[in-house]
Amino acid sequence: MVDLVKRFGDTVAVDHVSLDIYGGEFFALLGPSGCGKTTLLRMLAGFETPDAGQILLGGEDLSRIAPYERPVNMMFQSYALFPHMTVEQNIAFGLQMEKMPRPRIRERVEEMLALTRLEKFARRRPDQLSGGQRQRVALARALAKKPKLLLLDEPLGALDRKLREATQFELVNIQESLGLTFVIVTHDQEEAMTVSTRLAVMRDGKVAQVGEPQEVYEAPSSRYVADFIGDVNILAGRVGEGGAIELEAGGTARCASATTRRAGSAVALALRPEKMSLALVEESGERGDNTLIGRVEDIAYLGDMSIYHVRVAPDTRIKVARTNRFRAAEREITWDDEVKLAWDASALVLLQD
Repeated sequence: MVDLVKRFGDTVAVDHVSLDIYGGEFFALLGPSGCGKTTLLRMLAGFETPDAGQILLGGEDLSRIAPYERPVNMMFQSYALFPHMTVEQNIAFGLQMEKMPRPRIRERVEEMLALTRLEKFARRRPDQLSGGQRQRVALARALAKKPKLLLLDEPLGALDRKLREATQFELVNIQESLGLTFVIVTHDQEEAMTVSTRLAVMRDGKVAQVGEPQEVYEAPSSRYVADFIGDVNILAGRVGEGGAIELEAGGTARCASATTRRAGSAVALALRPEKMSLALVEESGERGDNTLIGRVEDIAYLGDMSIYHVRVAPDTRIKVARTNRFRAAEREITWDDEVKLAWDASALVLLQD
């Protein structure tokens, strides 16, 4: 994609987006509703025509080529299966439209049934299948024509949480076994982090950051990206002498990258909830750099972990994630306890804006 632009009236849905998507990778377009990710996907599919820019696949510009002539296929959120056809007939439909010889169609359908583990459901109709099985039929149909690029528009949105998590790994395994290029659109951060080799976070029609999931999570380029990907605490402060940061919430923080800022500069720091430790004040020893004192206001029990909301200043509340090693009844820190929050200097990320 080179400098793609798409407008709808006075609204710029995609604003000069340039992206390199590598062959054989699982790439995710991630962002909130209205950020332009679906419009971008529809331009790749050929359902929308760019107002400017190019869509290059193997050196060929697809931007003016009809959807049915592109080596691209798309799997929709609704699955769009034919209700009167069986599973194998749904998978075979696109191959029949291309007038592929019957023996080759039968061979390809059997291959897709095996790949998606649908052999025993081959003669069932869509209304006789579960949501996860229908999802696999749609995927098999999309893959049957062996496209160079497969586009997935919120493909797991209709599934319940446990099934969605299991299907994410199935998608990754299928993509790796075939070696095809997948591009998925989603607003679910966990889904994007699980399936993708790289992802692009979008905002207002532009790309805010591109990188591997770990890179985007651990080193967000902006306050927007830090806040959108997972939970985060944003700490405001001012750079003092020697690179120490005087936090507005009280205390002093040390961050290696802050030494590049001039003394007196206002800064914002990202700190993930799981990067902090939590201890009762009377048991925690002396307070030093990279610590805050506060009082527990709320506790959210999530089974494997608990989220503590700690008030550290009148206008500042911090989230801390803690693994539940003990039963809830044996929790040593509870509501209204005075606690010390501590973290390593490497846990802080200096945000650029």
